[in-house]
Amino acid sequence: MKRDEGNGMSAMDTDLVMQELEGLLGSSGLERVEECLAILTGRSTPEYLHDEQEPTRLFFPGISALPWHDTTGPGWVRTMQEAYPQILAEFHALREEQARFAPYEDLYTKELGWQGWDTYQLYRNGEWRAEARSQCPVTVESLEQTPHGPRDGMFTVLNPGVHITPHTGGVNLLLTAHLPLVVPPDCSIKVADDERTWQEGEVILFDDSFIHEAWNRGTRQRSVLLWDVWHPELTEVEIKALSILMPRFQQYLMAV
Repeated sequence: MKRDEGNGMSAMDTDLVMQELEGLLGSSGLERVEECLAILTGRSTPEYLHDEQEPTRLFFPGISALPWHDTTGPGWVRTMQEAYPQILAEFHALREEQARFAPYEDLYTKELGWQGWDTYQLYRNGEWRAEARSQCPVTVESLEQTPHGPRDGMFTVLNPGVHITPHTGGVNLLLTAHLPLVVPPDCSIKVADDERTWQEGEVILFDDSFIHEAWNRGTRQRSVLLWDVWHPELTEVEIKALSILMPRFQQYLMAV
């Protein structure tokens, strides 16, 4: 593979990373991973495919840029929807036990999110909470049957009157999935220029590197199970490589 020259995470460091990956996974099929590294370190310029997409933290080249993704094909979507009653019961049990739901903390900046949007983390950085495994076994088992990524899995509660203002997750190689649990009237989510609502028990899937926002204009809390999944156009070897690299990506992004 051709190596780039540059600054940031040095060319020597990138060489070593790629040599490590090739030693573990072989040299075939890692070209886009190498280009992703070059973009991350500023040695290559990304070519975004959509005006509303802002994968400013981590851009993976060569995959489609769609605000909303189809949920009719993946078998894991059906699995999650079939588990909806049990997942809902585990969520209600957490609420009845007054489990701690805390404001969302940004993975990279460590800043707290919007007041009135509270979360119960199931996993973060790919690490499952022991408490979540014991308190929510069906939820955890169901999530493990999805192509879940290494970022976040959590129950979220959006309080009445709260507006999650326009923002972007900044990473295009992961999609965000929602399993709506409790959806009162007058709640909606907008990705790019397309505003939709949730239907209880029906998974939605969107690319959160697009500008998006959400509202609860009603009088009761809206609750969803939220987690990340790998972009469906990533190959098996790319996912293996990215699973190895994501902790390093995060350390790099927090340092720059």
